[in-house]
Amino acid sequence: MKTFYSLEDIEKLAAQGVRELVVDEDAVLTDLARDAAAQLGVGLVAKASAAATPTRSAPPPAVIPGSGAKPRGCQHGPLTGPAPAPSVARTSGTAGGLVDDLVGAVRQLANKGSAG
Repeated sequence: MKTFYSLEDIEKLAAQGVRELVVDEDAVLTDLARDAAAQLGVGLVAKASAAATPTRSAPPPAVIPGSGAKPRGCQHGPLTGPAPAPSVARTSGTAGGLVDDLVGAVRQLANKGSAG
């Protein structure tokens, strides 16, 4: 029977002082639960089983904003400033016009936010 762990479950365990959670092939953790375990210091320990299967380790800690460090596995260099606005291909039809209008509105809001 599968045992599921969510973000809330990991937060409760950490609040109770749990520092290790034994997981086996029946344990399912959401990505947010794995991230929370890493951030809250809850170690995920693989339970020994008859068939040794590799378990996915917790993701590396997030890069601290403003540190200029390149995130692990990232394909671009360090982030130094605001990201350029993505180019959007224009589509024909009424739905495409609505999307273009929404993209334009978001860009205006982003420009107001960065100017102020």
